[in-house]
Amino acid sequence: MKTVVIPVGGMSCAACQAHVQRALEEVPGVERAAVSLLTNEASVVFDPAVAAPAKLVAAIVDSGYEAAVRAEASHGRAAAVSLAIGLGMMAAMPFAGHGNRAWNWVQLGLTLVVMAGPGRGYYVKAVRGLRHGNTDMSTLITLGTGAAFAYSAAALAGWVHEVYFEAVVFILGLVLAGRAMEARAREQTAAAIGKLARMAPATAWVRRGAEWVSVAVEQVAAGDRLLVKPAERIPVDGVVEAGASAVDESMLTGEPVAVAKGVGDRVAAGTLNGAGALEFRATAVGAGTMLGQIVRMTREAQATRAPLQRLADRISAIFVPVVVTIAGLTFAVWYWGVGGGAGRALEAAVAVLIIACPCAMGLAVPAAVMVATGRAAGLGVLFKGGEAMERLARVDVAVLDKTGTLTAGRPVVTALEGDRRWLPLVAGVEAHSEHPLAQAVVNYAGGPLPEVTGFAATPGLGAEGVVEGRRVRVGRPSWVGVESSLAVAATVDGAFALALEVEDPVKATSAEGVRRLGVRTVMLTGDRAAAAERVAAAVGIGEVRAGLLPGEKLEFIAGLQREGRVVAMIGDGVNDAPALAQADVGLAMATGSDIAAETAGVTLLRADVTAAADALALARATVRVMRQNLFWAFFYNAIGIPLAAAGELNPVLASAAMALSSVSVLGNSLRLGRIRI
Repeated sequence: MKTVVIPVGGMSCAACQAHVQRALEEVPGVERAAVSLLTNEASVVFDPAVAAPAKLVAAIVDSGYEAAVRAEASHGRAAAVSLAIGLGMMAAMPFAGHGNRAWNWVQLGLTLVVMAGPGRGYYVKAVRGLRHGNTDMSTLITLGTGAAFAYSAAALAGWVHEVYFEAVVFILGLVLAGRAMEARAREQTAAAIGKLARMAPATAWVRRGAEWVSVAVEQVAAGDRLLVKPAERIPVDGVVEAGASAVDESMLTGEPVAVAKGVGDRVAAGTLNGAGALEFRATAVGAGTMLGQIVRMTREAQATRAPLQRLADRISAIFVPVVVTIAGLTFAVWYWGVGGGAGRALEAAVAVLIIACPCAMGLAVPAAVMVATGRAAGLGVLFKGGEAMERLARVDVAVLDKTGTLTAGRPVVTALEGDRRWLPLVAGVEAHSEHPLAQAVVNYAGGPLPEVTGFAATPGLGAEGVVEGRRVRVGRPSWVGVESSLAVAATVDGAFALALEVEDPVKATSAEGVRRLGVRTVMLTGDRAAAAERVAAAVGIGEVRAGLLPGEKLEFIAGLQREGRVVAMIGDGVNDAPALAQADVGLAMATGSDIAAETAGVTLLRADVTAAADALALARATVRVMRQNLFWAFFYNAIGIPLAAAGELNPVLASAAMALSSVSVLGNSLRLGRIRI
């Protein structure tokens, strides 16, 4: 499967978004499509052997929309022109009067200028949509302004009395003004991501032969040796091979304290080097860097559809036909039932059509998701989408791993029992394992290690292999068949060789993070009970399950879920993949440069529990804003449509209220960018 992102032009409401998504999903070979009204993009996963990007673009165009970027700035200019003409028409009214035929002909000309110029896009899109059986906001605007224009033209012909040309112009002007304000809000929500994407420098110092040469960053390849000078930004991800410095990584993690870097440490693209020079080997470039993955994941998250959006989608699917029916009934009641005349009946019907435009409903959820994902990226938190946010907001139990999550993940050996001469052989086997305890043994042994053959690891238990002709087995004392109270034991050719005590310091932020989670917390660890209880006491966790295998962690979480609990699993992703996948939402702490933890719905770039607390607080705030937005969008229509049908709103006021409703939803969503976490 392949993923492509296609810019889409002409979308203006939730119905537009749904039409484009349905058209893409009907293309053979498309697995799924996600259309974002805010970013004006469609993210499509498809089989390239069956479908092609050209077919996807054609499907969008055939559905009545444009597969091209539309200049949002034009809405502001078009709105200004329309409103200026409308104000001029209103200002002249006391002098010219409604009954002045010459002035009415001038109004006809001015109205045609606005309809054929700034407002043309709405009419073209409405006609295209109707050809394909689609109705959206453009349909309502076209029917409303078209009816007002036709009635006014009939007045010029002498069939009726009133003209509503100025209402047509004002409606189009206010609708365009609302679109311009929406575009400005979208730009604000996308600004943080755009700024982040521009953090990587355009050039890099690369070793070419015996010299350092400045080249475009696009020419850097994995494996190149690079130099970053003091106060320069690091161009690509890599591992330090020479030098020492402190690097400001706040643009990735949100942590303002510079991090010391030396030989063997990882550095990330876009971060700011301090006073020292660093030489490093490139490990990832371009889109493969941590920065590139952050930008990609954030954009993908903004294109996904949160579960709350389904409610808005279901309503939008039937909304326009229902509104048209209500408008028709309104006209009939006023014209035949009340006897208010054609002019009064038309005014009420047009007001119903205009005030009911479903812009606010379409923006209610995606606006909140877009702002929240941008804010989260600045906090060092990556959500995979709105669904992960909604699930996290409902969490009532947080399950935490110990090693690398609550502790530093850099354990050290503090004691040895047994024959030290076997240490190099034991460390030789451990050198092939990724477990933090294994790395502690390797660091403790030091020096060159012997070759290992037949290496095999059993997750959560230990590893074994043949070293210098001897079978070495190392891991949990019970697994290797040794009685010991220490953390790690080893046998050589089946006989006890040595045992090691290993301690892992607790992170300074863990206690604060656990407190801020504010839900029931449980520690699950494969470590010994004594070590687990010590860490739990230090961070304020009352429930501990020690000595668990990865499968037993998964079963414990499943048991909580059977009780009706909504469970979050917080882990470092090394041995926690099954538990992260089983939990209602997994929060994986990024390790190295691989931030795309596929089993987790949330990735924490700042590898401590306070980042998980930030994610939980932001998720709850976001869902709260989503619900507020949906309430006000529904409440607005529930109040506005009856008022318009009752004749209490003229079309101009209705169009102003419609525009302001969208802006209020966006304004409420933008609060997430400033809300205190």
